[in-house]
Amino acid sequence: MSKDTRSLLALTVGCTFAAVLFGFGTNVFSFRSAYEELGRETLIQATSTFVYLGLALILVFKGGWKGVLATLCMLVGATAATWALFPLSLGLAGVGDPAGYAERFTRPWPSYSNWATFDVVFVGGAAALAQGLRLMAHVNPSSTPRDE
Repeated sequence: MSKDTRSLLALTVGCTFAAVLFGFGTNVFSFRSAYEELGRETLIQATSTFVYLGLALILVFKGGWKGVLATLCMLVGATAATWALFPLSLGLAGVGDPAGYAERFTRPWPSYSNWATFDVVFVGGAAALAQGLRLMAHVNPSSTPRDE
């Protein structure tokens, strides 16, 4: 394994951990906002998606097309871990009033496909687009090929 691949792998693991940590915190604060009826849930969830996008761009700028693949792995891993930590985030959000949270949020646990589809498609597509634009930045469409 080359040095670049190892460093991209280490960066992917670090970005995945950061995405899980931020996603978990996002869920806790989204539950608190919904319980207190502050109306900030959409903003909090959008911030999470933008953080995923920022981490994805770091991976793309480091690894090129391998970075796009690393981004997809990061997204699947981070969304799966955040989804698995869903009950814990609900429990931490409801520490102050466990009975109230349990009564208010008795909906079933969302499926993983409903949970992660938007993040994986949006951020993965944005990562691929960013790499494509990076490649096109070095192309001069007005130049003509030289006859040699």
